[in-house]
Amino acid sequence: MLLAPLAQGGMAEIWLARQSGLKGFEKLVVIKRMTGALEADPEYVEMFLTEARLAAQLNHPNIVQIYELGEQSGSLYIVMEYLDGENLAVLRRAGQKVGLPVLDAHAARLIASAADGLHYAHVKVGLDGSPLHIVHRDVSPQNLIATMEGGLKVVDFGIAKLASQNTSSGKLKGKFAYMSPEQARGEQVDARSDVFALGICLFELLTRTRFLPKMDDVQLLSTIAGTGPLPRPSERRADVPPGLEAVVLKALVRKKEERFQSARELHDALEEWLRSTSAAASSNDVADYLRTVFARRIHERRQLIEAAMKAELTPNSARNFAALAKGKGPDTGATSRSRAKPSPSAGRGKGLALGGVVAALLLAVVAGALALRPSSSDEEVSTLLEPSPEGGVKPPLVEAPASPVLILDTVPRGAAVVVDDKPRGQSPITLDGLSLGEHQVKVSLDGYQDSQRAVTLARPGERLVVELALAPLPPAVPLPSKDRPRPRAEAPQGKLTLKTTPWTTVYLGKQKLGDTPLIEVSIPAGKRVLRLVNPERGLESTIEVDIVSGETTVKKLSL
Repeated sequence: MLLAPLAQGGMAEIWLARQSGLKGFEKLVVIKRMTGALEADPEYVEMFLTEARLAAQLNHPNIVQIYELGEQSGSLYIVMEYLDGENLAVLRRAGQKVGLPVLDAHAARLIASAADGLHYAHVKVGLDGSPLHIVHRDVSPQNLIATMEGGLKVVDFGIAKLASQNTSSGKLKGKFAYMSPEQARGEQVDARSDVFALGICLFELLTRTRFLPKMDDVQLLSTIAGTGPLPRPSERRADVPPGLEAVVLKALVRKKEERFQSARELHDALEEWLRSTSAAASSNDVADYLRTVFARRIHERRQLIEAAMKAELTPNSARNFAALAKGKGPDTGATSRSRAKPSPSAGRGKGLALGGVVAALLLAVVAGALALRPSSSDEEVSTLLEPSPEGGVKPPLVEAPASPVLILDTVPRGAAVVVDDKPRGQSPITLDGLSLGEHQVKVSLDGYQDSQRAVTLARPGERLVVELALAPLPPAVPLPSKDRPRPRAEAPQGKLTLKTTPWTTVYLGKQKLGDTPLIEVSIPAGKRVLRLVNPERGLESTIEVDIVSGETTVKKLSL
């Protein structure tokens, strides 16, 4: 069932949709349908089909999932994964706007994840066991989506090619500002071209600037393909870590023979740098950062999604939904742009790319990244695309469940949830079976003040979304000078290196030391009790370690 339009471009229109099944089964998906104006253009049709055919073969946590390719009344459509995230271009701008630019470790983690997904595509083999040598050819911040779970998804394989195919079509395809030198010269490209583009993406996250200044297309291509020096990260930001700059520079070597020879090599170099730094860069750390930067936007989108799910989307709400889909939410500072529908020949000089459409789509995602099993029949999918006789979209027709549902989340996530004095687990959590009426909800998390709210479930079948923000504990107020105790000598410090299987979050009292593996973390000397927590597996235990002043204690545990 179609719920709301997300984006309309010259090549495709994008819809939020819901698949319903037996016994209350339902999933949110995205339907991308080719516009009628381009269905007669073989090149656009081939791009649309390429995206579906190639991406459907790729099953990797860092690549968007394509579930189905179909045709309804002569119109091609793709059913694809529904992501909760923002592309890296929006992330960079939004972080700067709120005074929280992307941390170096977070940038390295996100690009390492992108490299991992691209390497999987580069070395993918076909059904006969022969390598496909897929090259994305349009790697850019707009096609790298940071998800609110702290992961990253590579999207839009619309202009991807097999390295063995002849690409001399006379037209350059892709975003000029992120092309490799060999791609800008119209030469044959391989996986190393995508590596160069990833290097540009990392450069921009680290320096918070564009790799190349704005210029016309001819100047861009001449600069990239030429012999003049390319910018160094430290020229834009003096405090870029030298080790991380070295990784960027090797990814941006013009001669592909001297570049990282695979996306795997780039991934490994970034992971090695991450291991050398004490900065927190786990997926949970990235998720906490994203949810801080986009907290208001997430809240507004969830309200709109809830209205769409209940078929209560008013005309004004629909306009707000479309604004958020185009990246005009209050947290991005994005400006309005004309979206006039181009002719089939429009934009060919820009590369005939799907990037703008898919970027707009993925800016609009607001619920979790939800999986969808393929529909059981063409008829079932075609009902998703059927408009109502009045020209609008049919409202969803579902029977109300017997009891209301409370969907509870917190910022940051992982807080302990207590409802009516009864522990219920950790956020995010979906609670059904609650009675109608008022319920007392309390959430708590180490290092943060408890938060409590009265929640009223008023109607049978109601789906109520509640998000509670936890404030960090305030620093201790210093005593007046006359009451202030005499300063004591600083306690001697030792260091701890700790690796656990599975991974755990390590706490010393209420202080979070970080996620394992911990590398030479400073701790006061003496016998210390550490608490190890893995919320994914419901694991919590304590260990005692003897920290020796001036020395490093090394422990490896299997829990």
